[in-house]
Amino acid sequence: MFTEADLEALVPRKIFERGSAYYYEDNAVGRIRRTGDTFKAKVEGTETYRVELTIRAGKPPKIYCDCPYDYGDVCKHGIALGLAVLEWFGSAESEQAPATPEVLTGKDRRAHLLTAAWARTSDRQRLDFLRQQLLQKPKQLHRFLEVFEFDEAALLAAGLREQPGSSKSVPARRSSPPLATRSLPLRRPLTFLEQAHRLIKDKKTQELLPLLLATDWLRESAGNNPQAWAAVLAASAQVQPDATFDAVMERFEEYLNNQSLRGSPLYYFMATCLRTLVVLPALGQQVQLFASELLQRYRRLTSLRQALTTAGFFPIENELATGLPPKKRGRPPGNPTR
Repeated sequence: MFTEADLEALVPRKIFERGSAYYYEDNAVGRIRRTGDTFKAKVEGTETYRVELTIRAGKPPKIYCDCPYDYGDVCKHGIALGLAVLEWFGSAESEQAPATPEVLTGKDRRAHLLTAAWARTSDRQRLDFLRQQLLQKPKQLHRFLEVFEFDEAALLAAGLREQPGSSKSVPARRSSPPLATRSLPLRRPLTFLEQAHRLIKDKKTQELLPLLLATDWLRESAGNNPQAWAAVLAASAQVQPDATFDAVMERFEEYLNNQSLRGSPLYYFMATCLRTLVVLPALGQQVQLFASELLQRYRRLTSLRQALTTAGFFPIENELATGLPPKKRGRPPGNPTR
């Protein structure tokens, strides 16, 4: 039986992650039919596609899908079926996660773990966890207050006044408020861009990605210059290119799936960000491919197409331009044609 690492080696990273989401999150893989070493199933995507996987001794599995993906031999639907086969038919050994490479440093390992866990938890879960951690760790609480420029004495006084029932325990006085609350007012929380610029100034750009993941991009960027927001994404991508671009793809697809958010402001924001990221050597090809995929998938959204075209993007019709191996045409031997 093949392993998850064998599947991951067949496709670019983003295709593998999308295939994983199709299987683990969307339950897109239908009933699997097995004949010897061949597995067949229907996988729900933009349409319903027929996928076939054949196990080969000493080699990665052979996968076929009748979807229109033309940038390699294996698509995300094939990866989804492969993961399903591993879970339902694989041996205990094949189901184990591959060993962590020895060359992976502790910092890189933590970054990978955080990125994966962050993508699989909701904003509410993250905030609840953060609150509990801050309550249990005084040093971290002080650090939190320091980063957001809160004055502890004034904040404590305000909290006591706002506490339910506090008016009964603390009698009202006509005298002036305490000196602390008059001379040390509460500071307003920093905006996203102010926080980001401070991290960049302090050379802590590795902390930009967690800040980005915890922020609603559309709401924060509504009153700001999209170019300034795109510059923050570029700064994060300089130190964490793959993780940052994964966040960009996931967030843009999330916004596009919400029809109430569709419109020129969103499309202009997306085009501006992608235009800024495409010039980075580590991401240029991935950004071009992602923009091409958006143009083809949402071809009916004229405003989106216009925004991406104006930003210099276009559909990649020639698969050789991607640098990926060409996808084999036709159905595998033994399958009847439709």
